[in-house]
Amino acid sequence: MRICILETDRPNAALLPAHGTYAEMFERWLRPVLPEAAFTRVHVCGGAPLPEEVGRFDAYLVTGSRAGVYEDHAWIAPLIAFLQRLRAAKKPLAGVCFGHQIMAQAFGGAARKSDGGWVLGRLKQELTGEGEALFGEGPLWQLSIHQDQVVELPPTARRLVNDRLSPNGALLYTDFPAMSVQFHPEFGPAYLGDLIDLFAGGRLPGEQALTARAGLGGPLDGDRVARGVADVLRARVFRMA
Repeated sequence: MRICILETDRPNAALLPAHGTYAEMFERWLRPVLPEAAFTRVHVCGGAPLPEEVGRFDAYLVTGSRAGVYEDHAWIAPLIAFLQRLRAAKKPLAGVCFGHQIMAQAFGGAARKSDGGWVLGRLKQELTGEGEALFGEGPLWQLSIHQDQVVELPPTARRLVNDRLSPNGALLYTDFPAMSVQFHPEFGPAYLGDLIDLFAGGRLPGEQALTARAGLGGPLDGDRVARGVADVLRARVFRMA
């Protein structure tokens, strides 16, 4: 199985030696459930060209990014157009955080900066019925760090979570095999902790950062999300609208 990771940012240089790139985090997270996968990384935001033929890969992933889908970066419009080509070809696709937002933007929804500020830390996600069908029963404990949110649901998307802070925080598409999540199942608590330490009191409000940092202990359910993503990328989860 050939999977292309569309990398839309790189971690802060101070965190790279200990944690690696976002593509490397994705590979570590998904390797246990996709042992047959051969991953190729395309550093989209660094100017690497998008694949000319969508059929070159069996499935695609879109990483997180500090960028907003509404910002004026030269690589965002071509990426949106490429995602629309993937949808037309019914290529399996999954996105995380910025990937979640740009998929919604590409497929008829909208994302913007939330009036509620930062969503940060280890948080519980209650699942819808469709969410439990994909991820299994019971809430998901996940790591989050974001200000932007999907505020308009794409017409063919279905909610996978019931979450007060991020109502559209995980979506499954019904017209082709695709899903996305706002939270970060590819992150470990060590990376998020280091990220909070780096930006606490600056980009991140100090008191909120301290509370989030102190709450990073406890189990996470990234493995459950990985299994759901693997099912989508293998096109096992696909319902026509």
